[in-house]
Amino acid sequence: MWLLYLVIAVVAGLAELFTGTFYLAAVALAAVFTLVADLFLPQAVLHWVFLGASIVLIAASTWLRHRLARKASGVDDLDLGQAVEILRGPDSQGSYRVKYRGSEWPAVLEDGGSACPGAAAVIVAHEGNLLHIALLPPAAKESLCPPSSASSSS
Repeated sequence: MWLLYLVIAVVAGLAELFTGTFYLAAVALAAVFTLVADLFLPQAVLHWVFLGASIVLIAASTWLRHRLARKASGVDDLDLGQAVEILRGPDSQGSYRVKYRGSEWPAVLEDGGSACPGAAAVIVAHEGNLLHIALLPPAAKESLCPPSSASSSS
């Protein structure tokens, strides 16, 4: 009988390495627990020990997996805080086109202001592929916007 549970433990353990689920690890641990129980309990109850240990360990691994997933969902998005360059905009809907990761992305300014092409900004949020950006203050005191005709005539 011990050979059956040894085979279950090894097969489930190896399968766990290829699938990455907690469930097969729980079955493998239940089989190991049953192997240890085989030293102390009669063989007539070993199937019940294996069944009980499998149910308890699968339930515990499911709970642990969901708990870890809830904690991981609090991890910030890796795109947040990344710098982008404004390429053009705003258009009639107030959206911009920015350069990020080597391609153009649609973006909107979070503060509702306006920006000029060439201005630097950072990503503060995103919805799908729409980036929400905030302008960075310019390092120099001169404006990044080209001079308007009204200010050049004065």
